[in-house]
Amino acid sequence: MRWLLLILLCASPLAAQSIDRERSGFASGQNGRTGCFAPYRVVVKDTGGLDSVRVTSSFGNVQLSREVATEGRPEVRLLLPVFVGAGTTVSVGSDVHEPVLPMRRLEADYGRSYVAVFSPDPVAARYILPGDPSLIMTDQYDLSEFFTDWRLLDGYDAVVIFNPADARLPAGSQRAIAEFCSLGGAVLIAGSFRLGEQAQGLPAPAEPTVHSFRGVGAQRFGYGAGAIYRVGWDDLRRSQSAQLSISDALLHHAWFGAERAPGGKRETRANAGPAPVAPPLPLEAAAPGPLFWGLAAGLLLLCAFAPAVIGRLTRRLWPAQLALLAGCAAISAAATLQERPLPVIETSVMIFDGEGEAASARVYVRVMAPWRDALQVNLDDPAVRYLPRPMSSGPGEQCWLLDVPLAAAAIPGAEPTLMEGGMIGAATYRDFAARAHRGETGFSTADAWLLDDWLESNAYRGRRATLTPLEWPETGIRFDGAKVLRRGAIGVTR
Repeated sequence: MRWLLLILLCASPLAAQSIDRERSGFASGQNGRTGCFAPYRVVVKDTGGLDSVRVTSSFGNVQLSREVATEGRPEVRLLLPVFVGAGTTVSVGSDVHEPVLPMRRLEADYGRSYVAVFSPDPVAARYILPGDPSLIMTDQYDLSEFFTDWRLLDGYDAVVIFNPADARLPAGSQRAIAEFCSLGGAVLIAGSFRLGEQAQGLPAPAEPTVHSFRGVGAQRFGYGAGAIYRVGWDDLRRSQSAQLSISDALLHHAWFGAERAPGGKRETRANAGPAPVAPPLPLEAAAPGPLFWGLAAGLLLLCAFAPAVIGRLTRRLWPAQLALLAGCAAISAAATLQERPLPVIETSVMIFDGEGEAASARVYVRVMAPWRDALQVNLDDPAVRYLPRPMSSGPGEQCWLLDVPLAAAAIPGAEPTLMEGGMIGAATYRDFAARAHRGETGFSTADAWLLDDWLESNAYRGRRATLTPLEWPETGIRFDGAKVLRRGAIGVTR
């Protein structure tokens, strides 16, 4: 009885943790983008005097977790990336909560940008940049709470920062902005851009170009597939329509600098379709090791000589049978010590770069045998900055798509190919993709699946791109306890 009471007393702090469902919710309010992650405010109450609690955001076979120091406080609050889709859960200990999803789902649109606005006065920001369903949709945040993790900005097309009073952004903001832009996002800064840390270890942007948006001058710094726009606060405030000036600047990036919207649907980081990777390679037969041959020899010797030896020692049958059973059981137990074949993980990667020195990667991962129930990401680990998404897969497989910001530059494996106006040389993009599948181009047949998928989605978007077969790049992603097979690798320069 005493032991039972002691166990209950020790377990009571953990059981006391719970999510305040009334005050927890998406920080973006009623807005959200299906297939992407959005910032979710989690309020944990009754921490039970623990030093820290772990909060987990789960969707499908993806789990994102963060450890939060409580320091004895009865309540803690944090922001967590939560997937906008059915089946999403947020958990603290044994308390599992299914968030209420945003009612207004914003699809990717070349005529409208979905923007996170950070300002020291969100009320005034709504006056300068109000949400307009036909032009721009905004979520307003205080400048002091600027996100230091780009994964909280996953669903947005762009970020607007109003900083007229020269306020300093939180430490980590500069890296989050660089990562967001390297993945294709646009950031517009009105006023000063003071950060909480130095720009050490970040790739340099391109040289600025000067533009004018409805009379408001702006400097544009290309940054990989994304861009940073700088405008003066007074110039923006004195303009006839700050909203139209900002919208034009953001559409300038989305439209690739053209005067009209490209064809097709605007790109997003959401991708729920099947992974564009080559068919799985046949599984290799596991080579038997020395332990296997030793155990096999021992089993043969036991079956061949044990009955004869025991028969000479006694005329009874049961001692020989018992010795055989005991010996076979011992050999079977020893057989479990053999090294088992590792699960096979096949990876393919696309590297995106553009202006400046920044680049990003999309890594497609397919597991051909049970490896883990879910891909777990520790959001507190400074070395883990990628964001995984579950993808549809075949029977007995698991697939993920990993967005990796600030990826290392890759080395070309063959001559690049220019795509323009849906044509690659004298061939249409579909004819070129068919030739790539037959191995008639500089791309391998494994590269062809990535190439085909990208061309089908981007060939008619009205922008030139250089496509390059790559030597396998370093993405910084590790898969412990598995055998990794590297398949296709291509580069896209836009």
